[in-house]
Amino acid sequence: MKNTAAKGHPVIFSLMLGVVLTLLVSVASAVASIQEFEDMGVRNAQACAFLVMAVIVTVYMKRRDSSLERFGFRKLDAKQAVPVLFYIPLLIIAVAQPVMSGINVEMTAAEVISIVIMTMLVGYTEESIFRGIIRDKLKHKGPVFYIVFSSVFFGVLHMANAFGGKDIISTLLQVANALLLGCVLALLIEAGNNIIPLIAFHFIYDALALVSNDNVVQEVLLVGILNIMYLLYGIYLVIELTRRNKNHSLSM
Repeated sequence: MKNTAAKGHPVIFSLMLGVVLTLLVSVASAVASIQEFEDMGVRNAQACAFLVMAVIVTVYMKRRDSSLERFGFRKLDAKQAVPVLFYIPLLIIAVAQPVMSGINVEMTAAEVISIVIMTMLVGYTEESIFRGIIRDKLKHKGPVFYIVFSSVFFGVLHMANAFGGKDIISTLLQVANALLLGCVLALLIEAGNNIIPLIAFHFIYDALALVSNDNVVQEVLLVGILNIMYLLYGIYLVIELTRRNKNHSLSM
């Protein structure tokens, strides 16, 4: 009976995971703000919150599948050319910001190490939740429901970055950016069935963004370009998944 009840609320369970992560990070940020930490101190406090959540999700996944394959942790086989090609655009997206804005060479070694540690934790934790656990919980509802749900949920939880007193165009572009990125990552886990490249991308993307120069003038242009890339990438993945499903149906 308990097992049936647990399986009966996958959407609520998924929502709670995201809410718990958001609360942990918010509390860490609030404590850092009260203590008047500098940027690196705030980042380290947030990293602690992600570390706590990383331990929680790892224990959860290991208890259900010690190999973690159920959640997409699989060895990437380079011999399977098409799945590998899915991830090439991720590299282009990841380096877009530092290429356009340049690297902040004034950062200290301690700041860089702090960024690397935090973004590794962010990449692992968020991908394990959104592309690992939530996908597993919602698999009985089908890939379309999962893609739509996780895209919107991921986008909503990241929309806070969009509202920073900026102009309406910049805000709308940032909101679209959060939703489109969530959609692309959800499509990729369905297309490649491997979470490791997504964790690597998430880590590299966030790390490079944090070590790049702040360039307000180019920000709107950069986000606009990224949105176009996400849109085209998403369309390609939808076409590929549709074609694959048709071929599977014909073979049946």
